[in-house]
Amino acid sequence: MKQFFISFLANLAALAVVLGAPVLLLVILMIASVSSSTQSKKSAVIERGSILVFDLSVNINDSPEHATPASALSAALGGDDNKNLSLYRITNALEKAAKDDKIKGLLLTGSFQPANFGTGYACLRELRAAILNFRKSIDPQTKQPKKVYAYMEAPTTRDYYIMSAASTIYMNPYGEMQMPGIAAVKMYYAGLLQKYGVDVQVTRVGKYKSAVEPFILNKMSDADREETQKLIDDLWGEFVNTVAQSRPIDATSFQQLVDKEGYILPESAWSARLVDKLCYFGDVLTELGKVAPSSSYATVPLPFKQVTINDYIKSIHKPLFGTTDKVIAVLYLEGEIVDGWGEASNIGGDRFAAELRQLNKDTNVKAVVLRVNSPGGSAFASEVIQREVIALKAKKPVIVSMGNYAASGGYWVSTYGDRIFAEPNTLTGSIGVFGLFMNVQKLANSIGVTFDSAKTGNYADFESISRPKTPEELAIAQARVDDLYGKFLQKVSESRKIPTESLELIAQGRVWSGSEALRLKLVDEMGGLNRAIDYAADRAKLGTKYRVKEYPEQLNFAETLALLLSDQDQPVSRIKADPLTQEFLKVKSDLKSLQNFNDPLGAYARLPLGWEIK
Repeated sequence: MKQFFISFLANLAALAVVLGAPVLLLVILMIASVSSSTQSKKSAVIERGSILVFDLSVNINDSPEHATPASALSAALGGDDNKNLSLYRITNALEKAAKDDKIKGLLLTGSFQPANFGTGYACLRELRAAILNFRKSIDPQTKQPKKVYAYMEAPTTRDYYIMSAASTIYMNPYGEMQMPGIAAVKMYYAGLLQKYGVDVQVTRVGKYKSAVEPFILNKMSDADREETQKLIDDLWGEFVNTVAQSRPIDATSFQQLVDKEGYILPESAWSARLVDKLCYFGDVLTELGKVAPSSSYATVPLPFKQVTINDYIKSIHKPLFGTTDKVIAVLYLEGEIVDGWGEASNIGGDRFAAELRQLNKDTNVKAVVLRVNSPGGSAFASEVIQREVIALKAKKPVIVSMGNYAASGGYWVSTYGDRIFAEPNTLTGSIGVFGLFMNVQKLANSIGVTFDSAKTGNYADFESISRPKTPEELAIAQARVDDLYGKFLQKVSESRKIPTESLELIAQGRVWSGSEALRLKLVDEMGGLNRAIDYAADRAKLGTKYRVKEYPEQLNFAETLALLLSDQDQPVSRIKADPLTQEFLKVKSDLKSLQNFNDPLGAYARLPLGWEIK
């Protein structure tokens, strides 16, 4: 029914744009009315002895909301986007549930649906730590540690990374563990571009700065293969060691099982003690019904007493109303870095510079945590943001918490933090710069289109895509890239106190895991967002009496309606596509990234395309 109202009112809102204010007022009143009635039904009653149910069939973002017209209207109607959850709000909910006498256990089920830059291994490590802390809490009724139950059907590596933290793991006897290892599969477009007559020229600095290679090569370069192999070895090694610490299997035996089977059948998983019991979901419900019997007066009969993670988050998350003189601001920088204002799904240099200036002026904000989850992008926009970080740091502590990615431009905006936290499986570094130039001369000529020009200077048509760049023009572009790389090195050397000679050995555009970055002094400490917040509180001498406020702030009703009436793109469906469609979606994603290449100088500090770790 909610989807009907969303669709109906969205169409009505579009009509309002044409018909003007009267219909617009009607839309506002209808949305407000439906929102009010829906909200009144949303308050969940949490009974004592309930089990918290966390369906993992979501994408976990860092920031709490990527607003689009559809999601904005859903929020206005009192709905929630069940397919996207905020990491901080999940971990905060688990922390509260651990101390909540009404919550006696946790059930994990479902399978993650990663999208964009979400649900990476770094954020999952933070989630896993929160689950392990929950297991340490005591149930006041039994005086025993609270239990975590996990039910699996066809778990992926990401799923098992989380579910292996459970006290008891159930597996469907007809399922399988999809755990062949971690792979980085990259797509190369050089042959396609050549076939259709699109020529590509590049400038770059750094042996490992391979972001341009998909457009000029047909396979990995030796340097890219070396870098990629080291990274996935680091990520996989952390995964294997983590599993071995939680389950009664050593790392060597686990690796042998993966190498032998890859897709591990239930009997093998049980024999290797990766799971505790093979059973159907109905059997799990029966067991949980004994642990947390459902109330006889429940409105809807349930197999056991429960509350969903979504409802629990709503029950504990209180917006920051009024004023307080002790606020720690968490500013989420998530997505690609682009020049200008940007959109809700990326990091616009001007928009985030404005956010930082506002935080600088806000006297209630005593410290700022920058949560960075970005592969980088525009070098110019990265510098715009970094300038405001430095200005903010002069007045208040600025702590950096690195998520799944904080590389290239993502590292550029991070490097001046008072302290930088990362997870062992964060991807960071990638200190390098590149330029990418395409021309369609061959393509145009093949269909009878030609170009001619008149100009007042040798380089007046430098930006044209009608012809390849001349050697002199490429020299200018290379000089620009060299200059930015030198400035990048200087900034990192100054902020991290690493001699330039030493830094040049670990830069070269190379991507490092968080654990390696700690060894190389590119970051200061291993830890997640909550650890960074605690450190910020200590640095600002706030004690324990402070509030955490998230930025960019969520939209109010008027802003939601304005977004609805804008022409922003609709969200991409999260439904898992067939393998062929998934490959086409990868192409679409890479081409979408090309649209974000809007640096005014044509220079970029970005991770390579195709960093999809499987």
